[in-house]
Amino acid sequence: MTYTRRTALRLIGATTLGSIGTTTAAADPGGKKDKGAIRKMGHSLLSDPAGGYAEEDIRPDGQYAILGSFTGPGGSFLVDISNPTNPTEVHEFPTPTNGVRHADVKFDRRDGLYYRSREGGDDDPTTFEPPNGVDVIDYGWSDGTPEEPVKASRIPAGGTHNVRAHPEADVLYTTEHDGVGVWDTSDPTDVTGGEVFGPDADLHDMIVDAERDLLHCAFIGGGFDGYVIMDISDPMEPDVVGEFSYEGQPSYDDVAVGEEGFQNCHYANFDPNRELAYVGDEIGFGKPGGKHVFDIGWGDGSIENPKPIGYTTSPNAELMDEAFELFDWTGHNFDIIPKGRTTMLVSGDYHEGAVVYDVTDPTNPTPTDQYRTDDMDDQANGAGFVGPAPMAWGVDYADKRDFTVVSDMQTGIYVLKFTPSAAKGG
Repeated sequence: MTYTRRTALRLIGATTLGSIGTTTAAADPGGKKDKGAIRKMGHSLLSDPAGGYAEEDIRPDGQYAILGSFTGPGGSFLVDISNPTNPTEVHEFPTPTNGVRHADVKFDRRDGLYYRSREGGDDDPTTFEPPNGVDVIDYGWSDGTPEEPVKASRIPAGGTHNVRAHPEADVLYTTEHDGVGVWDTSDPTDVTGGEVFGPDADLHDMIVDAERDLLHCAFIGGGFDGYVIMDISDPMEPDVVGEFSYEGQPSYDDVAVGEEGFQNCHYANFDPNRELAYVGDEIGFGKPGGKHVFDIGWGDGSIENPKPIGYTTSPNAELMDEAFELFDWTGHNFDIIPKGRTTMLVSGDYHEGAVVYDVTDPTNPTPTDQYRTDDMDDQANGAGFVGPAPMAWGVDYADKRDFTVVSDMQTGIYVLKFTPSAAKGG
């Protein structure tokens, strides 16, 4: 069954790329052509342990990337991307604890440090520490090196799915089941804090907007499902200043595939040049979640009162009603790339691979191009609980070097170039 499906997808892959512009892109009344094209620079399967890859991050100088792992022993992976055409694994730092998921990884603002989340699994057999929390990894800050990293400490947070380091302060934010966890990382060997802020609900992810002193948060349930904006002018004491609750809005069960629903708020990001935010919903089975554009000051909306003004699904979104379609067509994690008069949202959209959306007109976000991240899929151990590649997890943009890194759960790391060229077929 898997071989048949994979073969069929390879056969239709080339036509999928060329058809997006004509089948889903809509020109505005002025005749504007939608923009956004993708070119591959490099790819590596890395050391390819069983269990699959997860989140990615790029160091601010654009010289290194890191990937996490979701179910296997792989732990975390440091990758040299100084030559983006040849991403090269520098280390694989395995997890010593059976079943722990390191779904997220983030660089610290100080060279030589990164964080990896810990969620689920058994106690550490070497230290008897409980499985949850965050590992602080030293790969050159003190005792570690890029080739021989060491664990500087373990932050005693709860079951942590995602983390976010403040780019201008020694502060780490963690996702907790009762809000945002805040940690003082000024001493990486002895991290303190742990006070929780925000709604008493299940925080799924957050991102720091340092220019505006805001934390954009996606709460996925447990008391609140929706988008929350927090003031972090004091990074250690986030304060809720705005929110959009999904309660009372149409869920995906209430609408047809492709129509806007509000359910399972999963990821939030911001436009660096405009008063806009972008919020994604993830639904693993049934009708797939899409991406919303929120006005937070661009028009009638505000930080205190975010207003949804645009919506899109992935290019080939369809009902996921078979077990092998788990997570295939729902959206996942993304980043924003402004280029002149064009603004692109670039996303790891699971079975769609890497997708670029033209969000220049925020009321009409439009998918324009995609790269199917299935290179070397016939050689990959991958993640056994989802279908074959592409299964792109997320995207991170290196503005200093103008390329992106994409993590595919099955096939590893990709370095891609996104340009505001005319859309394929458009």
